[in-house]
Amino acid sequence: VSTQSTWSSEERQLDRQIRSITLEEQKILKSCKQAVKKGDPHVVKVLARELVQSRKAKTRIFKAKAQINSIALQLQQQLAQFKMVGALQKSTEVMQLMNSLCKLPELQMTLQLMSKEMMKAGLIEEMVSSTFETEDDELEQETEEEVNQILQQIIDGAFTGVNAGIGKLPTAAEPAQEEEQEDDDLAARLNALKQS
Repeated sequence: VSTQSTWSSEERQLDRQIRSITLEEQKILKSCKQAVKKGDPHVVKVLARELVQSRKAKTRIFKAKAQINSIALQLQQQLAQFKMVGALQKSTEVMQLMNSLCKLPELQMTLQLMSKEMMKAGLIEEMVSSTFETEDDELEQETEEEVNQILQQIIDGAFTGVNAGIGKLPTAAEPAQEEEQEDDDLAARLNALKQS
C-alpha cells in the first residue's frame, strides 16, 4: 500500500509541475503579444523560444507520467501474479491434505458395494413388477369370465320363453372355434384349387 501511495504522490507532483508550466506559458504569450504591439522583434524571438522550451518540458513531464503509470501497472500485475502463486501453493497443500484424509481404496470398495446393492435392488424390483403384471392379467381374465356369466344369467332371466339362441352371449371359446372353421374352409378351397 505504501508503494502505491508513493506512486500517486509522485503523479500529483508531476500534475502540479504541468499546471505551473501552463501558467507560465500563458504569461509568456501575454508578454509576447505586448512585445509585438511595441514592435520589438528581438524580445518576441526570445519569448517564443521560451514558449517552445516550456512546451517541450511539458511534453517530457507527460511522458514521465505515462512511464510512471506503466511501471505502477506492471508492479501491480507482478504483485497479483505473486499472490496467485501463493494461492496455488496453498491449494496444492490443501489438495494433498484432502488426498491423505480420503483413502481412495476404501472409497472405491464402498462404491463397488453400493453398486452391487443397487443392482440387487433393481433385479428385485423387476421381479416384483413382472409378478404383479402376470397376476393382473390373470385377474382381468377371471373378472371378464365372471362378467360374462353374470350377463348370461341376466339375459337368460330376461328372455325366458324367447328363442334360446338369440339371447346367448358368445364366450371366449366360440371365436376360436369360428376361426378354426374359417381356416378349414380356406384349406378346403386351396385343396380344390390344387386338384383342378
